[in-house]
Amino acid sequence: MAWLGDWNELSVALPLQEAAAEVVAEVAAAGAVEPASTAAIFALAVVQGLTEFLPVSSSGHLAIGREVLNVQEGGLALDVALHVGTLLAIVVAFRKDVVQLFKDLAKGEFRMWIWLIVATIPVGLIGVLGKDKIAEAAGTVRAAGVGLFLTATFLMIGERFRRRHEQREATVDYSSGAAPPLALALFMGCAQAVAIWPGISRSGSTISMGFVRGLASTEAARLSFLMSLPAISGAAIMELPHAFEAGFGSISPGVVIAAAAVAGLVGWAALKTLLIVLKKGSFPYFAAYCALLGTAALLLGS
Repeated sequence: MAWLGDWNELSVALPLQEAAAEVVAEVAAAGAVEPASTAAIFALAVVQGLTEFLPVSSSGHLAIGREVLNVQEGGLALDVALHVGTLLAIVVAFRKDVVQLFKDLAKGEFRMWIWLIVATIPVGLIGVLGKDKIAEAAGTVRAAGVGLFLTATFLMIGERFRRRHEQREATVDYSSGAAPPLALALFMGCAQAVAIWPGISRSGSTISMGFVRGLASTEAARLSFLMSLPAISGAAIMELPHAFEAGFGSISPGVVIAAAAVAGLVGWAALKTLLIVLKKGSFPYFAAYCALLGTAALLLGS
């Protein structure tokens, strides 16, 4: 799995993310943005791409971004489109694992498929049973602030266990072909289910819980993003009827498609950067960022 080794394209990814951050800052500095402004839509796409994979919560940032950029249109339909863009980024980045899944299926080997199904059950149950509460919370910046504080907590817990297991040289890696245990699928699946709440990072919570169970850094990331494929695609499929019913308002379909593509490209760079961050043990920095942003959301949000 050479893509988990030294990544020479970091010099491309980091400037891309810095430029993306500057775009968001410039749009916000311009003052109140007209609803459905093309600039605001693309700014949200950049936010989605950056935060879907970095452990800082895309849902929390989208909620705050909508407030800052005054984006009133698009709603659920736009969010689904942006998530589909970042979903494609996962497929591209982990294409070898995705292809292997379908090779296993063709050969009648279902171990990894069963693992992914078990990992998806908790988020499916929470998504169905708590749908109304989650939808209500998703519209408030303060709820995102609470979620960001929880993300910071998960990251610090995960980092503590990561260091402990690495010092003992007791990390586990299943990428060579051994099937991860189903107990691990349920454990990480519950962490993924909690991340339905706005402001709680899906990648941050699942990778951190992988660290708690002794997974090596790159293996925790691999399993986290593989288990996101059925979860994100399933959620998108379930929301499609509502998304089509609500529509994009005055936002043109062409702008939405382009924004989804931007979210995917920026997300790919963020995902590659995360793999390097995991090796550096930089989760405490992200935890501090989430705590600060959560404080701002609680103070300024509604």
